Amino acid sequence: MNLKDQNIEVYSVWVPILPSYFEVTVGRATKTLPDPRVRHYWDGDGELVKGYAPVLGIDDQAWDVYLLYDKDAEWKDAPPKPNYWQEQLGISEETKLDGAKLAVEIDKLHKHELRNQ
Repeated sequence: MNLKDQNIEVYSVWVPILPSYFEVTVGRATKTLPDPRVRHYWDGDGELVKGYAPVLGIDDQAWDVYLLYDKDAEWKDAPPKPNYWQEQLGISEETKLDGAKLAVEIDKLHKHELRNQ
């Protein structure tokens, strides 16, 4: 599978969780995701990490998470529940970040979108 061939959008939201995360360092950090489909945002108040915690069932802040949505997902009063998600927070083996599994889920979602066009 080649994710470069897929019509996907990526939103990377940077939040000041770790001491080294502050707005001025985001410019350098964005180079770790150089794909032109990636849009980078700064959430200095951590609104997203707070908002996603209850949606994902996380007791703490929801950061270092990877969320997949179909193209019709809408943000209303609260963040939408993702179709699939993984994390690097040590929550569970089921949700633990695994690049190969994440790629499979992206491919499934993409194929579902193509069938529904």
